[in-house]
Amino acid sequence: MMTEQPSDDFRRHALVFGIGAMLIPVSGVLLLPLYVNYLSAEQFGTLEIVNQLSNVLCICFLSAGVYHATGTFYLQAKDDKERGRIAATVLLLYLAAIGVGSFLAVPLLGRYGGFFGVDDFSLLLFGFGGSLVVSMLEIPYVLMRCRIESVGFVLVTFLQFLLRVFGTIIAVAWLGLGVWGVLAMYWISGLLFIAILFVREFRQGTLCPDFSLLKPMFVFALPFLPAGLCTFIQMNGDRFFLARWFDLETVGLYALAWKIAGCVAMLSALPMQRVWLVRQYEVLPTPDGPAKASRFCTLIVAVQLFVGLGISLFCRELLMLIGKEEYWKAAELIPLLVLADVFLYANYFFEGPLFVYRRTTLKFLNALVATVAVLCLFTVLVPRYGGFGAAVATMFGNLILAAGSLILTRKIRRIDYTWPTLVWMLGLAVAVVWLGRYVDSYFALERTVTLDDIGSRLLALVPVTAAKIALLGGWVALAVRLR
Repeated sequence: MMTEQPSDDFRRHALVFGIGAMLIPVSGVLLLPLYVNYLSAEQFGTLEIVNQLSNVLCICFLSAGVYHATGTFYLQAKDDKERGRIAATVLLLYLAAIGVGSFLAVPLLGRYGGFFGVDDFSLLLFGFGGSLVVSMLEIPYVLMRCRIESVGFVLVTFLQFLLRVFGTIIAVAWLGLGVWGVLAMYWISGLLFIAILFVREFRQGTLCPDFSLLKPMFVFALPFLPAGLCTFIQMNGDRFFLARWFDLETVGLYALAWKIAGCVAMLSALPMQRVWLVRQYEVLPTPDGPAKASRFCTLIVAVQLFVGLGISLFCRELLMLIGKEEYWKAAELIPLLVLADVFLYANYFFEGPLFVYRRTTLKFLNALVATVAVLCLFTVLVPRYGGFGAAVATMFGNLILAAGSLILTRKIRRIDYTWPTLVWMLGLAVAVVWLGRYVDSYFALERTVTLDDIGSRLLALVPVTAAKIALLGGWVALAVRLR
């Protein structure tokens, strides 16, 4: 009888975990038509600033460090009893960080919210609490991924997905609560599933923390605080620069472009990356680990570029279909932000040895260098070019970050990536996007989608769609040959 190969096991869990990992982000994507039809661009920008201020406070509460500490210590535990103590200890550590951090941070919310154009302190506080509740769900989610409980993970995230989507539709479209309705669903979905998942963990024997583990966990997690702040500035600082130099409407358009571009990673790199985060601990230390890592990296980049090309080629049609005309300008930014995400997920892969060999201090040094660079780029480009400048700055910032991770990890665990293939795939993708813009101009896409007769509109879109599908198919054929 044939035995299942490790690669088959990886693909199966990648598929199942991928479905689960996609569900919550997908809920945000499915709600985009709701937002762009029931919220103005200014309200959408307000929601973005509230969420980003809440996110930066969660980082200050060691959220990223606690999540990584959970996975690292749990996966390297010797037995189930030790794993149970680790799960309880990491929860205690995070609750302590939340208590101390909230006492210090809440008084600052009103001041800095107003600085970026949101003067309603109650809205800021409500959004912060909801984001904090949702962030706590990551602890049981990490434990489920560590135990490869893929089916259970999908079931829980699917239920949360349903509640988030339908609850938000009711709150915004039916009750007319606007931004308040969106934030209210953070609270409702977060509290419900916290109760379910933490009770489940306690029943598995994770009730007794090991206080001797608090110090090593804290030491492991602490570098993620400055590193997380640096990463936040790189990935989200552009919104604050736009809010200061322009207005919340500009922030709303840019945030919409980011969310659509984020669909690329969500549909491609994210599922495989999350499984690799677990597999890397057993793969990288082996003699053939670098070769396997190189193949996985090429696969992830290829899939991400394929999905990114599809979204970049058809983003104009998508925006014209789902939203009001005030949102159409966001299409100009999407290809740049897709490319920025490609560099970001390459960085996530490159920095894997830092976690496996517990050299997380180097992560902070790399993030600090990239953050200084991107802040300089934001300062120069955003005031002059607005959202376009912010997108370019983010793209180059992520490229610098990925290059730094690659340089640092080569001394820890050398991995020879397939650079000719990666560079050619990327270059061809840029060429295809440029040709897609030419197709839009040649067929006068904006005039086509505004035709009064729907039959004429669909007929006029046929040559545009056919040309773009041909471009995408040509890239796939060339990518396969390069492989």
